[in-house]
Amino acid sequence: MNIPNRPRKIKYLPSHDKMSSFTGLKLATDLAAKLGIVQGLQRLTVKKRRRGIPIADFVMSLVNSFLVGGEHLTDLNVLRQETATRELLYGLEVPAPTTAGETLRKFHLGHIKQVEAVTRAALRQGEELLGGSEPITLDLDSSIFEVHGYFKEGARYGYSHVKGFHPLLCFWAERRLLIGARLRAGNRTSAHKATSFLAECLPRLPEDRRIRLRMDAGFYNREIVSDLLDRRLEFSISAMLTSALRRAIEALPPERWKSYPWEDEAEWAEFSYRPHRWPRALRMLVKRVPYYEGDQRLFGEYFYTCVITNRRGAGSSLLRHHLARGGAENYIEEFKNGVGARLLPSQDFVANWAWLVVAQLAYNLGQWFKLLLLPRAEQSYQFKKLRLHWFCVAGRLIRSGRQLRLALARQPETVRRFVELQAAILRL
Repeated sequence: MNIPNRPRKIKYLPSHDKMSSFTGLKLATDLAAKLGIVQGLQRLTVKKRRRGIPIADFVMSLVNSFLVGGEHLTDLNVLRQETATRELLYGLEVPAPTTAGETLRKFHLGHIKQVEAVTRAALRQGEELLGGSEPITLDLDSSIFEVHGYFKEGARYGYSHVKGFHPLLCFWAERRLLIGARLRAGNRTSAHKATSFLAECLPRLPEDRRIRLRMDAGFYNREIVSDLLDRRLEFSISAMLTSALRRAIEALPPERWKSYPWEDEAEWAEFSYRPHRWPRALRMLVKRVPYYEGDQRLFGEYFYTCVITNRRGAGSSLLRHHLARGGAENYIEEFKNGVGARLLPSQDFVANWAWLVVAQLAYNLGQWFKLLLLPRAEQSYQFKKLRLHWFCVAGRLIRSGRQLRLALARQPETVRRFVELQAAILRL
């Protein structure tokens, strides 16, 4: 690198009719069409102005903004300024930020259900293309979406003493897909309305597949367990270490404890346990590890991890499978910050819920992009890396007769991969 003593002076010129900063969005849009997302959005009944932007264009504008790193309504201006990008995306009409805010406020609960129906159809289509048959693991969880200010409807202080919203989220662990997202006020408990939310999520999954649910201690609740038993669903829930449960654990004889194969010094045991007023007794799986203060082990003191379940099989393997639900925290982080779903833009509660389900659509589209088009080694890419390698690739749009060409600002290897992905989408 030869850096001059004085910076080289460059003359900046606009070239918005020829250059695109986001050529990879063409691939994402084509994939959305193959999954039926674009067609489904065209059936939304959200009222628009007489000469306003079509509602499908509005939603796809938000989806594309999420995919390339947009977090606010004002970020739509970037797509709006790029004529070449909008031409690549089949003449996409991008709303101004103020218009986008007005459109979000036109959504009501029925429109949210319509967007969720589009997600449901895409989930079925995506899984049909993947051709899976293995059991499905669902991670049901909640998260705090922190907000600032005093005028957002539903923003409350909750158990974490943070002001915000407390949505329910349901992830398909093996696919890293977000099956459902329900916005709730910030002062709701984790288990609030979880059974009705689960009833909405289950029909979105492929039929005739074994389903296993994993939940943390926030869902250690008699009503939830009764509902799961009535539905004959397999589940495992982190149990709260109440005084009664601790007494039952400490009463176990030493010979009941077995070595836990996947962790040094850890042991596990199981017994039948029925919490107060629960419908019946279930398997209680317990892992214990020695308790240390600094480097000094306190003999006779343990840290316990408890899981209540109705699943069959080796207890140690069930414990290991349940504890792997910690990966759901990574999925939530990717949804909140990788996509930008946490920055709910409106003062209106339902408008923010609409923002959340559109962000869910963008998150899932990114996951389908990896699952359906990329090799297995690249399917663990986070959105930040996905943008760098695929979505935020600059290029020049070239018109030659009736043919449209795209000159990418990358090496021939990247150009070859773009050609391969385009062919893969056409084969779906």
